[in-house]
Amino acid sequence: MKSLRLAPACATLGLACWLAAASAGAQTSDPAAAADKSADKPSALSGWMFGYAPLDWHFSDAKKENDFEPDEQKHAYVWLIQAEKELGERHIAGFAYFRNSFGQPSQYAYYGWRFRPFDSVPGLFFKVTGGIIHGYKFPYNKKIPFNNRHGWGITAIPAVGYDFNSNWGAQINVLGNAGVMFQLNYTVR
Repeated sequence: MKSLRLAPACATLGLACWLAAASAGAQTSDPAAAADKSADKPSALSGWMFGYAPLDWHFSDAKKENDFEPDEQKHAYVWLIQAEKELGERHIAGFAYFRNSFGQPSQYAYYGWRFRPFDSVPGLFFKVTGGIIHGYKFPYNKKIPFNNRHGWGITAIPAVGYDFNSNWGAQINVLGNAGVMFQLNYTVR
């Protein structure tokens, strides 16, 4: 009896799929023309760069600077994911979510500039971003300048990078006098 109840639903679903396939075939009667139209149309994500930084290097151990900090603190594993939008030839804006070196989830919303100073090396770029950072909370709020007790602060991060082709690139983010972060990027064109 249950199979009879499902029969109208299956027939309706099959008819809907057949109509969708027939209408798709009618719209693409000339495959070459359809391919040309889709090649000219940019992606909705065009200009977005997505980055992942699985590796960092600190210049020193996490040393205790204040009495209220834990005694045996070592740097935790740091990672970052990022989305960045090209706003023009040099202007960029983005958001990064990361785990800081003290194991706290953190965020960075920024605006910045990307420069390509050498025509002889077109893939090389320099970047500087500035924005609002959140996540370095007590007792580590004094580990970065211009940060309050609740983890809110402002910061600037310079970077140098290289685009291997139109989509893939890598960059090194300079994290003040604390260390550097190595990042892999994919740009949607």
